[in-house]
Amino acid sequence: MKKNLLIAAITVIASIIFIGCEQFPASYQRIEESSLRLLNFMYEPADASPGDTVTLTAVFAGKTADLESDLEWWISFNVITDMFGGQTVVDSMPLTRAAHDVSIVSFSPNTQAIAFKFKIPEDIVKTSASIPEIWTNMLPPNLQNTIPAQFASMTKNEIADILYSAPQAFADNPYLPFLLQFFTVPLRITVKHELGKLPHTINSSHSIRYNRRFHSKGNWDVPINQNPVIDSIAVSVLRGKELMTFDEKLVEKTFRLDISDPVIEVRDGYSYFIEASTNNKDWTTTMDGGRIEEKHRAYWQFQLDPAEARNVHHTDYPDFGAIMGAQWSLRPPKDKRITKFTFWVTVKDEALNERMRPAGSALAEVSGRFEYK
Repeated sequence: MKKNLLIAAITVIASIIFIGCEQFPASYQRIEESSLRLLNFMYEPADASPGDTVTLTAVFAGKTADLESDLEWWISFNVITDMFGGQTVVDSMPLTRAAHDVSIVSFSPNTQAIAFKFKIPEDIVKTSASIPEIWTNMLPPNLQNTIPAQFASMTKNEIADILYSAPQAFADNPYLPFLLQFFTVPLRITVKHELGKLPHTINSSHSIRYNRRFHSKGNWDVPINQNPVIDSIAVSVLRGKELMTFDEKLVEKTFRLDISDPVIEVRDGYSYFIEASTNNKDWTTTMDGGRIEEKHRAYWQFQLDPAEARNVHHTDYPDFGAIMGAQWSLRPPKDKRITKFTFWVTVKDEALNERMRPAGSALAEVSGRFEYK
């Protein structure tokens, strides 16, 4: 009897383990009509200074919503970032109170979007608790000795006053791009909603610094970050089934998806790779004084026709896979009942070894059909 119970228990545990190994049906990449999903937050300009006016455009897909009344929007201009990147919001206010213009905007055929236009407080650096009054106290010991005496002897507020009101005083100082990294402060946008299976909170962290103020006055040695530009979206068809790496020698053809009614022909024995081509790559100054070009990274999401997908197992949906380089692998649907698709690509820029660089991003949508040969 005990032996039978032991066998039964092992069988149940093995079944649980087996079930647990199956791909989870609700993936980050798939957008469903039952839940509201954020596609991207885009700030324009991406690199704003105190006193500048910024337009935040938030783009959503999935469940239809009233983006003003169904969602709870908050903004904080006083956020503390610790040395590990963790953030604490000191105080916040409704974003609608900070914004002087709020509007529902049209972004693409299968999305909903809302835009908030608000001014960055001129004194944000002074009031932000992320920089102490004796600002050199936040620097690692190995950097404190590298600060020129004229800066090290000044308080946070004294430097902030000069950076905002009299930037020409620092204009010719070669140390300026490095100094500005330590006078960068975070802001936080928070969105709360219950338009899905569970309540959901979305946080967007951004950075404000003085770089644009200097750059706009002709100091080209001070870098600014701009949003990437997506030029085109293309699919390459390679000879060979389920290839894991992109090989230029195996490319049979490449065609654009960002056209009217594009078609992806699905044939056995071939592999598919998708790429978003971009431009507007900016350079920046690193913490060690180097000068580098930023990288652009793409992230893909998709939505299917609900009527087509209703009786199809989720493992037979299309899928994206990240690989080295610009291309992502695109696995077409395994079930031929799936014929319609909408793809979204978010492109974000990044640069290593620069403190609190404001991120830029872009978003594009394409819709088309699968045809099976």
